[in-house]
Amino acid sequence: MSSPNQKADQHIYLNRSELLEIEKKIRIQRHVERYALLRQFAKGVVCDVACGCGYGSYLLSTNPDVSAVIGVDINSDIINFATKEYSSEKVSFYEADISQWQVPEPVDMLISVETIEHISDKYALSKFCDRNSINNVILTYPSKKTTHYNPYHLYDFKLQNILDIFSSFTCYRHFNWEYEFDVVFLIRNH
Repeated sequence: MSSPNQKADQHIYLNRSELLEIEKKIRIQRHVERYALLRQFAKGVVCDVACGCGYGSYLLSTNPDVSAVIGVDINSDIINFATKEYSSEKVSFYEADISQWQVPEPVDMLISVETIEHISDKYALSKFCDRNSINNVILTYPSKKTTHYNPYHLYDFKLQNILDIFSSFTCYRHFNWEYEFDVVFLIRNH
């Protein structure tokens, strides 16, 4: 990161690869921050859907109110990595498709970070909760339009869309984090 003529000035010179590397680090840091934020609300047995490589499941498990974390993802390679890197007494990982999967033990809470916009069946998470009798849900989703530049995002959601999808739940808390993503807390109606 030096200027072409090597003299100090008020400008920052970044080549393209340096810029892209910084952007990658920011994206990773922001995703870790989401789990660090949600960790304070986690309790009991938590199911982390679309857990990826497992760092979020591990972070959730560091809350003393959490007795176990079940991380689930459909990708076998990423689950193998998660198992090797983050499995512990409190954290276990499963390769599974949530459209059919039954959790191996009762779950107190589902946490899903930036997942719902990736799943073709936008009702898959609510069906998963119904099938597994999960009564508490915390989920996040992008708070702005992303489908036009992120090919992996299939939907752009607003709060009302989430409430319609989780129609057997009541939203008891909702907030936006730094204009980047929304966090929704849901409890099942009885």
